Amino acid sequence: MCTSPKACRWLCTSSRSLCALFQKSLTEAARCDSVSEYKIFFCVILPLLKPAMATVAVFTMIPIWNDLWFPLILAPGEETRTITLGVQQFVGQYVTDWNSVLSALTLAIVPVLILYTIFSRQLIRGLTSGAVK
Repeated sequence: MCTSPKACRWLCTSSRSLCALFQKSLTEAARCDSVSEYKIFFCVILPLLKPAMATVAVFTMIPIWNDLWFPLILAPGEETRTITLGVQQFVGQYVTDWNSVLSALTLAIVPVLILYTIFSRQLIRGLTSGAVK
């Protein structure tokens, strides 16, 4: 949760710079075709902002997914425990079962890898959008 203000700031600055590049010419062309403002936003501007939104979603999701203390406070029950909280059961005061810890953390990274493979094209486009002038 601590990264969401940073993510919102990054989304605002990147989307503002992206909107400055295409806003006037594309919106004027759409207005000449007598398209409503809502349709301009949803059919023209929003698809162009998809890479920036995907990048912010990935950078916001990873720290929240790996968070330990926030779920410990909000979900102290046994049935609502997250994977990172479950790994703490394998860590003891004197003995740690490293095989179980590493296998559980390997399973915890699978959803992040799946999301990366789905959104990798948008993520790369969103990261490199400000690099090309």
